[in-house]
Amino acid sequence: MSSPVIKFGTDGWRAVIADGFTFENVRIVSQAIADYVLRRGAQPQGMVIGYDNRFQGETFASIVAEVIVANGIPVCLAGEPLPTPVISFAARHYGLDGGIMITASHNPAEYSGIKFKTPDGASADPSITSQFEQLAGASPVRRVDLGTARRNDMVMDLALTKPYFSWISNFIDRKVLGRTAYTVVVDSMYGVGKRYIEEMLKDSPHTVATVRGERNPSFCGIAPEPIPANLTACAEAVRERHADVGLVTDGDADRIGALDNNGGYIITPKIATLIALHLIKNRGWKGSFVKTLSCSVVIDRFAREFNMPVIEKAVGFKNIVPYLMSHEALVGTEESGGLGIQNHIPERDGILGSLLFLEALVGLGFKHAAEAMAFLDKNYGALRYHRVDRHVDSAQKDAFMRRVASAPPTELLGSRVANIKTFDGVKFECADDSWLLLRFSGTEPLVRVYAEGPSQEHAEALTKLGEAMLA
Repeated sequence: MSSPVIKFGTDGWRAVIADGFTFENVRIVSQAIADYVLRRGAQPQGMVIGYDNRFQGETFASIVAEVIVANGIPVCLAGEPLPTPVISFAARHYGLDGGIMITASHNPAEYSGIKFKTPDGASADPSITSQFEQLAGASPVRRVDLGTARRNDMVMDLALTKPYFSWISNFIDRKVLGRTAYTVVVDSMYGVGKRYIEEMLKDSPHTVATVRGERNPSFCGIAPEPIPANLTACAEAVRERHADVGLVTDGDADRIGALDNNGGYIITPKIATLIALHLIKNRGWKGSFVKTLSCSVVIDRFAREFNMPVIEKAVGFKNIVPYLMSHEALVGTEESGGLGIQNHIPERDGILGSLLFLEALVGLGFKHAAEAMAFLDKNYGALRYHRVDRHVDSAQKDAFMRRVASAPPTELLGSRVANIKTFDGVKFECADDSWLLLRFSGTEPLVRVYAEGPSQEHAEALTKLGEAMLA
């Protein structure tokens, strides 16, 4: 029987440590994953298991390993906290049955979680995670001591960081990166991005300083999500050092954020747009632009100029993955820091994304990030974005959905509502390209209210309307 506390959301299972995320439940989920791997019938090739900087990450990873090996599946257990993209890359690089990452990504410090990565290095889609939910608790948990597993050659010794960073080094264009010298601030938000970006740029002309690169399981009281509310320290460092750009990775380094040289926040869709422009103009690459529902209209306007197909999906990077796997997507992006690139693993990668964004800024000839933002405003409209997160219970959600279904608004701030989308929350699209989206989180008891308009004041006013709709 499936455990009622185990539910996989947009990317993995997450819960509060010592509440839902307990040793017992981690063992139950691990057994479900082992059962899923074994029921495919092929000879197990092994699994890579990693963890981030969160409390008891090493312990939870070891518990997972004990269950997986007890089911006859070899494991490679990371010896230090590592980025999720490293684990994803290793799963594909070594031809394994997949990867398991102990992380709650950008959630607050009291959370932990489990992400499953497929043999392709991709996020597990609902067809896989629904099987985990069905299998959870269906069979007794098996366990074996890791010392015994090592003596039985069930613990593999595989290099994890070296193959990944070798791939990244070859993926970026160092000749382009070397055309000019930027002053760069990197903010790892106390996560597993550590000083990797700084190290990757050590032989370049750029001057790089990393802030919040040390391990701190509490994240000093912030949620390690690269949004403005959590980036005060980065903005201060950018201004103090007169940096040209700030590059940010989240708690498990699979998400990207950025600040301009004034400390102003750059939304992920604009990062993705500039990377797409660079890949088209300077590398000659082609493909579709895949975005989730909460992304900026800037993408649509850019894509029209270059005759690029735009594919819009529900929030969750797993919905972008198929287009990266088929190589149809040139770039796939989420509002919340998710960025995938053609010819890389079909996975979010904050480290590669940061390096490619810097490469795009240099390759497109911008003196600094603010100049790039002015370029986007001039060519695709000075649209501004705002997001608010509010706690919500199921009763509020249900009441809101009933009201919208029976009496949807016909205008927002004087602009006619031209279209309503309901495949992921409710999105109101107006005739002037402004829009409002209310979406209920798949990982936390939150409603996310997103909006975009012709000014920051307009976008913020739209989010206030959205919040009022919930009352």
